[in-house]
Amino acid sequence: MTAGGERLWGACTPEEEETYKKILRDHFQNSPFYRHMGLKVTGLGPGWAAFEMPAGRHLWNAGGTLHGGAITSIADSASGAALATLLDKDKERPITIELKVNFCSPAGEGVLYARGHVVQKGRRIAICEVDVTGEDGEPVAKGISTYMVRELETGRAS
Repeated sequence: MTAGGERLWGACTPEEEETYKKILRDHFQNSPFYRHMGLKVTGLGPGWAAFEMPAGRHLWNAGGTLHGGAITSIADSASGAALATLLDKDKERPITIELKVNFCSPAGEGVLYARGHVVQKGRRIAICEVDVTGEDGEPVAKGISTYMVRELETGRAS
């Protein structure tokens, strides 16, 4: 809860919130990449996820703007986490099989925000969308991704 009392994790019960936080702990413990990129989850709910990432000079391209790979990374992370909220974390995991990102405007130093949501989830294939914005709220990128829902092998830890 914030100082004002509103829930940071969307319209979910405290039990669902704890489930989502467990998904996050597992993701971060198992992903050195999240830590390397400075990715931070700012909210989760059923079928959606919000991330932020510092867009420092260490992520810039030779042209002096944020590298497209960094933008793509936060886009994929937000939409994949959105899908993860709808999966059984002990039995399934999302695997990106296609990701398309349209870059709307260059991003410089500051914070980048991404909000992904699940458009359609089938038994084995899911489609997600993500919006990436800068600190000023202006669009930086729009992405759409296709995920395979993969069953974990029996006895294998997530």
